[in-house]
Amino acid sequence: MRLFSCIGICLGTALAVLAGGAQGEKRQSLKALWAPTYYIAAEVNDCEPNPNYVAFRGASNLPPGAIISAVVTDFDFDAWKDYSERVFVPVTDQGFFSGKILPKDGMGFRHNLILRLVFGPIYAKQPASVLAVVGRKGENLGGVEPSPIEDIAGRSENPQLFQTSGWYYGLETIARVPHCGEK
Repeated sequence: MRLFSCIGICLGTALAVLAGGAQGEKRQSLKALWAPTYYIAAEVNDCEPNPNYVAFRGASNLPPGAIISAVVTDFDFDAWKDYSERVFVPVTDQGFFSGKILPKDGMGFRHNLILRLVFGPIYAKQPASVLAVVGRKGENLGGVEPSPIEDIAGRSENPQLFQTSGWYYGLETIARVPHCGEK
């Protein structure tokens, strides 16, 4: 009888430890979020006609202090027509950023514009701590080994990665400005 009692207690203890461990793993996995390469994600969370502004927020796994530029724009044939000047916002230690953009003088924001966000060493002066991680020319943004004679953008699976002349690399994303004061 004592043997069955010990087996029951031992088995019950083991199951409790395993169940607690499984819950601990579940909590751990929620914290251990991971992305295969660097990214920028953003949304417009407010746009008002009077006073006219666009507010945005986003998240990124770029190093803390990375400077992201943002501009409200629209398609203009094969180019962009900017409705604002660029604003520059830093990525926080928690991986978030936010900002507010005013229109250029004589212009106003309207329905269905685009918020364009860009990160790259040539688009804003980046802190030395950021360049140490992403590379002086952004060559570490693609998640592949840089090569002096090969374009990393062509070998990277990162859909936000782009290359400019001088072998500089950056990340770009867009967010729609859905309504500007329209309810």
